[in-house]
Amino acid sequence: MVGLVQHPRFIHHRETFSTSLARSIISDSHVNPRSSPRPENVYIDPALLLQHDGWSKGPVFKGIYSGTSLHETGPLASLLMNKCIRMSGTRVEGRTTQPVAVTVAKLEQKPSLQPQMRFHHSPPVCAIIPIAVSLATCAICGLYGEWYAFSMILLGVLARGLTCVFIGSGDLVFDHPKSAEGSPPGDGILGCDQELVLLRGNEDVVNAVTRGRFFYSFESKNACQMVELCSFLLIAQAIAQLICIPQSNLFGQLMFVLSIATSWVYNLWFLSFDKVEVRREIFHSVLGSPGLEKFVFQNRSSAVVFLLLSVTEGAHPADPEKLKKIMDGLLPSDAVVWEMWKEIVIEHLTNGRPLHFDDTYRNHLVSPSDAESNSVLLKTPLTDTEAVLLKTLLADAETACAAFRSNK
Repeated sequence: MVGLVQHPRFIHHRETFSTSLARSIISDSHVNPRSSPRPENVYIDPALLLQHDGWSKGPVFKGIYSGTSLHETGPLASLLMNKCIRMSGTRVEGRTTQPVAVTVAKLEQKPSLQPQMRFHHSPPVCAIIPIAVSLATCAICGLYGEWYAFSMILLGVLARGLTCVFIGSGDLVFDHPKSAEGSPPGDGILGCDQELVLLRGNEDVVNAVTRGRFFYSFESKNACQMVELCSFLLIAQAIAQLICIPQSNLFGQLMFVLSIATSWVYNLWFLSFDKVEVRREIFHSVLGSPGLEKFVFQNRSSAVVFLLLSVTEGAHPADPEKLKKIMDGLLPSDAVVWEMWKEIVIEHLTNGRPLHFDDTYRNHLVSPSDAESNSVLLKTPLTDTEAVLLKTLLADAETACAAFRSNK
């Protein structure tokens, strides 16, 4: 008899969140001294719980004072970046090329922030619905003698149920390194394209954002081994369903599809709505409600200058080497005009002078009093085209300064 369920896709939909989680675990054989006696750490892919739209991991981070450079950051950095991308910002008018957003994130360390934090999320009450439907369809198949469907539904209930029980016995742990005493401020820049986030806060809270990792921790080695066995049981269940369900009659296949559909709908709900609640709870527990101010500039040079103004706020004197490093990482370098413009901007910021430029700078001229501090301006002649570009970049810097002062 041709069965209703013969394509592997129908069987694949049977797998739920616990299936993916159990398959992704990797046992860590070392003992974590910060946990209770004889713990066993089982690491999971944070993307399963903290999946960011288009990001499996967090964006690039560059520390301003610590010199830290991370090509990949933790899931909290991904969540924070996602939050900044979705929020609306203040539009700053200016020369239009490609918009670049700058968000200033003021991170305050919560008293509850610890190097290792545990979270335990209870399943929602509606989780009983797919369980009840599966048991009901299993019982109906038994009453009507549909033993192939009966055995496969029952095997699925046992396999996923045991997996949920053993995974539920562990805790989701958030771990991040504790900074050394006397560490410099943790301020740094997150992102590098059209979204830039300036993190401001001490090293501990910035480490939590950029270096924090999630893993599951079990109190006994036996529980960890049982989770691993459950992952093999789930794989065996999927293979058995591919073989046995086509052997069942139409009625048994309909019951099987009903149990699949119910689990699939619940799984979609769980991975969307419930996961959002878990992420919100973790984010609030670690970071609280950070102050976020977003500004959208119409070109990159204005955005970077605004970023520098935010970095140097309250820091006198500003470090010209650090400012130059930030600009080189975000803007073109080695070009004569760009280097000249960077030196002019950095000189003003270092000396605490406002970014307002008269014809001396716009026409590539200097006064005798500025000759020593701006020697590069005297040594490098500019063509007419380069002079126009310099005027344009200086106007971009003035736009950023005006936006900074008006929102200070």
